[in-house]
Amino acid sequence: MSDLTAGEQRLQNILGELQGAPDISVHAAKPGTVDPGRADVDAVFAGFAEATGVVLHPRLRTCFLRFGRIAARWRLETSPNRLSGEFNVVHLSDVATTEAPPTDLDSLTPEEQELYREFRVFDDHPESGTGAFAALRLRPDTPNPEIWYHDFHVGGFKLDIDYCQYLEALAITKGTIGWQYLFCDVAFEDDDFLEVGDDMQEMLEVFPRLFPEHDYTDLRARLEERL
Repeated sequence: MSDLTAGEQRLQNILGELQGAPDISVHAAKPGTVDPGRADVDAVFAGFAEATGVVLHPRLRTCFLRFGRIAARWRLETSPNRLSGEFNVVHLSDVATTEAPPTDLDSLTPEEQELYREFRVFDDHPESGTGAFAALRLRPDTPNPEIWYHDFHVGGFKLDIDYCQYLEALAITKGTIGWQYLFCDVAFEDDDFLEVGDDMQEMLEVFPRLFPEHDYTDLRARLEERL
């Protein structure tokens, strides 16, 4: 579509890039479609504030997506590590009411319980069923919400990027499982992240060949910092 914004086109391109890459099989692809009823950024931001009590920073208007949803699951068939990915980015008005999946809050500390209740999910893995998700942490005094990635095996980690930067990184990583940890304070030598480290190394070996139009400099630097 010619009327897509730069950010919308960037995400839409993910599907074409994946489908055009050799040895990558794509499943459950949902191309982004502009939802006319939710295309007015002023109305959506006002509705978000009414639903959540959070007035979002004007910066987030620059990456506002009018898509109701854009999603795909994929697998690199030739990968020794079974490299795969998934993303499922939903409209901001849906994010406002999408709480984190049910969990045993009694197993969490009071601080962790409060944190978990502040999550509103905007990207997850419904097809592969990993249970992992990316969420905005909604607090009234934080107009540009923190981004957190939560996996039930290791808990939640804050990313050092915001929502707009997350979407930009998603366009490069294609939703490779675990890519978010490149933006978290973790070490890939730790037992919990050994497989993630292997996958990130393979991603950054393979993707420059499959998708040479992207710049991987920052991702490579982040990988080296975490090895």
